[in-house]
Amino acid sequence: MRKLILQMQVSADGFVGSYGTVNWQLWGWGDNNFWDDELKRDFNAHFERIDTILLSRKMLNQGYLRHWENAANRYPTEPFYAFAKRITEMSKMVPTNKPTEPAWERTTLVSGDLHEVVGALKSQRGRDIGVFVARGLPRR
Repeated sequence: MRKLILQMQVSADGFVGSYGTVNWQLWGWGDNNFWDDELKRDFNAHFERIDTILLSRKMLNQGYLRHWENAANRYPTEPFYAFAKRITEMSKMVPTNKPTEPAWERTTLVSGDLHEVVGALKSQRGRDIGVFVARGLPRR
């Protein structure tokens, strides 16, 4: 059975955001990256262990896939951004009961009870499933 691996950025004291303009993330997903080489290698290794991403409808609509597609195109030979290319290539599952646009390649909208959807995904053959979320989906 495949594992479901939740990835969520949190601050050192357990928060998922901040008030005002405080920079609470070590990397805000833009061009200014302060990660060391070991952390970059570990992050890419995570993407080698998964072949499916479970993604919230809100993250999809807010540009998660477009962001990493752009990064993969901007840094095609940069070893750190190998994960961005991998995101564009692997299967994405979006649990939702609401209409969602745009439709992305290798992206499937799945409806129904979230526990049943996840159970069905875990029972399929393949590598582990990565879950990239803000604060809403883990509560479900």
